[in-house]
Amino acid sequence: MKSKNITVLWSVLLLLAGGLFVVRFYLDEDVQGPAFLFLCALGFIGIAIRSNKSWWAIIPGGILASLGLVATLETLIPHEDYPSPQNTITLGVFMWVLLLGWAATFGYLWLLRKTQPTEWAKYPAVGLLALAALALTLGSRFQQVFLTTVMVVTGAVLLLALFTRQKLTAGQQAPKA
Repeated sequence: MKSKNITVLWSVLLLLAGGLFVVRFYLDEDVQGPAFLFLCALGFIGIAIRSNKSWWAIIPGGILASLGLVATLETLIPHEDYPSPQNTITLGVFMWVLLLGWAATFGYLWLLRKTQPTEWAKYPAVGLLALAALALTLGSRFQQVFLTTVMVVTGAVLLLALFTRQKLTAGQQAPKA
């Protein structure tokens, strides 16, 4: 079994290297970045599909796919960049798409809770969804309140987790997922 996993790992690495070769020499420069991100996402998603125990690979796969989608939107859709004050975080027009993609990643993990230990994934999904809605609603003003918003949403999600967890009595075992 161990030699089979090593073979799969080398196969994925060689496929990614070959894919990068194709991207580098046959595609336009505007497509290279998103293609690289999607290829890396595909590798992680392939790991997740291959084994039920590798549900964790959905997280980097979803994050990389979301980054690839935002990079694609940046090149395909003409837009004006948001003005940003000097020495502040500059967030792009498609920040809400990125946050929504991350929320969808954790939302998908939460849907696997019946077969995998991913009950916890609802908390980052809700928090990221709230941030995405705020980024879409506030537009360019979101970067002014980003740090404060992240702290408030993180606190709210932690309180939600605290109040919704089951309280165990002395000697009681935690339920198995």
